Amino acid sequence: MASEQNEELWQQASPLLLPSAAATQSLGALVAQAALGFLAPSGQQKSPPPSRSLGSTSGLVILLEGNLGSGKTTFVQGLGQGLGIPEPIDSPTFVLVQEYHTGRIPLFHCDLYRLETSSAARAGGKESTLLEDLGLEELWSQGGITAIEWPQYLRHLPATYLWLRLQPHPQQEGARLLYAKGKGSQTAQLWQQVLSQFTQQDPEEKRIHFSP
Repeated sequence: MASEQNEELWQQASPLLLPSAAATQSLGALVAQAALGFLAPSGQQKSPPPSRSLGSTSGLVILLEGNLGSGKTTFVQGLGQGLGIPEPIDSPTFVLVQEYHTGRIPLFHCDLYRLETSSAARAGGKESTLLEDLGLEELWSQGGITAIEWPQYLRHLPATYLWLRLQPHPQQEGARLLYAKGKGSQTAQLWQQVLSQFTQQDPEEKRIHFSP
C-alpha cells in the first residue's frame, strides 16, 4: 500500500452548488455508490480485501466540515441511501459514533462536536489522542465508509481521505456550496466520478488540482 507521504493532496477548482437538501442527499448517495466500486468486491456485501482499499486505509474516510445546520448529517443520510441502509440516520452527537452494518458495506457516522478529552484519558500524565479514545483508526480500517463531522477536532488524519466543506449559499436560500479536497489519487478519482454523474457543468469547473 502507498504510504501517507506518497499520497497526493488535491482540491477541486471551484465549489459545487447544492440547490436543496435533496441535492445534498443525492450527492451523498452518489459518493456511496462510487465507493462501492472501489471497496466492495464483485458479488460480496461486506468488507473488501486490502487490494481494493483506497490508498493506505482499507475504507473511505469522509471528513465533513461546516457549521451547525450546514447539511453534514443530510449528506450522511444520502450515504445511507446509496448503501441501501434501511434504518434512519440521525446525528450521533450524544453517542459520538453510530455504526450501521445493514448496508452493502459498513457505514460509521462520527460527530465530534461535543467531544472533550476526559480526565481518565490523562491518567498517569499521558495524554491520549482522540484516535486512541474513540478507536477511529480501527473504524476506518474495516473496509467501509467512515463519515466524520467536525474533523477539525481530530489530532491525526488518515493517510487518505475526502474532505468536504459545506456552507450556506450567500444569495440563494436553502442552497449550499460544497468545497472538496482530499488526499490520495484514488479518492480524487472517486470524486471525479461523482462529479461527472452529478453535474453537467463545464469540465473546467470540475478540475482537480494536485498540490506539489
